[in-house]
Amino acid sequence: MVQYSFVPMTEADIPLMRRWLLEPHVRRWWEDDPDEHDYPEGTIRDWLQAIRGEDPTDMYVIHLDGRPIGMLQSYRVADYDDYVAQVGALAEPAFGLDLFIADASLIGKGHGPALIREFLPIAFERYGVAYCVIGPSKANTAAIRAYEKAGFRYLREYREDDTVDPPHVLLDIHR
Repeated sequence: MVQYSFVPMTEADIPLMRRWLLEPHVRRWWEDDPDEHDYPEGTIRDWLQAIRGEDPTDMYVIHLDGRPIGMLQSYRVADYDDYVAQVGALAEPAFGLDLFIADASLIGKGHGPALIREFLPIAFERYGVAYCVIGPSKANTAAIRAYEKAGFRYLREYREDDTVDPPHVLLDIHR
């Protein structure tokens, strides 16, 4: 049986994160800000702020059987007014998730839904809410399928102002 763990990201993880952000299957979905000419450095700068406690996002390195395989970030949706404006009003307080699996050989093997199901109880407890949303690009059908397998359901489409992607799909799940 595989074991997932979510280790708080530290500055020592940044070289690995930079390398992962440049992987083609990650870059396709994470290099989507037309104003971010210094990708991945702009993303890394944001993550460093979170690691240092200057931003309320919680950053994690996803481990599979003790080996780092990806990144997960979680946050209270209400902490980000611009995101709330984009996704619209939610029925109740929620936290949001963003993640990627960096090891391309693990994609399509069921790890996404499994690790999300493992993380959700931790985050529901951490944030003291019973509601979670995630907003992949509508074009990222593999991610949408993985989230649906984890129990997320379609809520609505929305557009992120700072991306060049097609609309995003807001999916939600209750505890």
